[in-house]
Amino acid sequence: MNLPHSLSRLLLGPDPERHPAIGLTLLVSALYLVNSGQVVAAVSVGYASAVLAPYLLAFMLTGAVLFYGLLRSGLSQRWSDPNLVVVQSIYCAFAVSLGYLTVDLHFRGVVLTFMPVILLPSQFALPPRRIRQLTTAMFLLLVGTTLVNWYVNPSEPEVVGDILRCTYVTVILVAVCAVAQRVSVSRHEMKLKSEALAIALSKVEHMAAHDQLTGLINRHRMHEVLDKEWHRLQRQARPTTLIMMDLDHFKRVNDTLGHQVGDEVLKRFAMLADTYLRDADVVSRWGGEEFLVFCPDTSADQALIALNRLREQVHVRPFLQSHPDLQITFSAGLATLRPSESMANAIERADQALYQAKEAGRDRFMQSP
Repeated sequence: MNLPHSLSRLLLGPDPERHPAIGLTLLVSALYLVNSGQVVAAVSVGYASAVLAPYLLAFMLTGAVLFYGLLRSGLSQRWSDPNLVVVQSIYCAFAVSLGYLTVDLHFRGVVLTFMPVILLPSQFALPPRRIRQLTTAMFLLLVGTTLVNWYVNPSEPEVVGDILRCTYVTVILVAVCAVAQRVSVSRHEMKLKSEALAIALSKVEHMAAHDQLTGLINRHRMHEVLDKEWHRLQRQARPTTLIMMDLDHFKRVNDTLGHQVGDEVLKRFAMLADTYLRDADVVSRWGGEEFLVFCPDTSADQALIALNRLREQVHVRPFLQSHPDLQITFSAGLATLRPSESMANAIERADQALYQAKEAGRDRFMQSP
């Protein structure tokens, strides 16, 4: 067993998409633990309040366990902010504020510098508006903590020094907020461009594989399907039938009623074929008024049942609501794939059977021997 991989899976969980968020939370949890050790050391040498230190330790240790547990267990996925970015940021800001009240007067400036750092992860997860809100919350927390310290320890504070420290940290907060917003905007714009590109690529791929008029897959795409299925059939011998269909006297429709009506006929027939043939059957527009159907796991007798079902629907009058007197029929040739026979040869046999059906009077189906 790969130990690093197993350890990573144990710590980060089975879902790779959530690994970055859980990993970042795990890092923050580790920082809580490191800072807890520093607080204990600071108390031992008199650089931190022994009265407030236990509350700070409890707060940081609770955060270390709570947020990692919520993300690792998947419980956070139920909320609108599944990575808990805002909640964790506010929690860290409270920890900094509590640390400000806990440490010695001369070390408070160092503690406050952690406040802007909290904003950094937000640029990769939050929109600009939420980043501004988070910055405002941190500024108010910074001012509020200073005022609380003045109230609790009226004889201790250096008012000028506290104001200078708050001003310095506020300037850094504003600067980090501006950078974070710009990164967030760029990330959002890049995401929109990627999504638009993916949609455009999907449309191009769909257009390349489908007939624009009928919506069926086109001849090129059908060749790809047949090639893939032929290789599968070499491993698994299963009955497979190809059907070549052709609308009878379609040229007469174009000549007498116009190409627009002819297009409507093709679209209507394609819709019926796609609906009333079996779900597993793959229907393609082969060219003009010809349609090729690939019927996997299907004998010729089974394919004939589906064709008769389709013919019943084609015979239903009116075929087109706009031309109630128009009657449409179609002919078909069937070829069951022989062992080791190429798809091209089977298509040729189906086409020959279709020709025989036409010669025999149309509106009928013929099977290749």
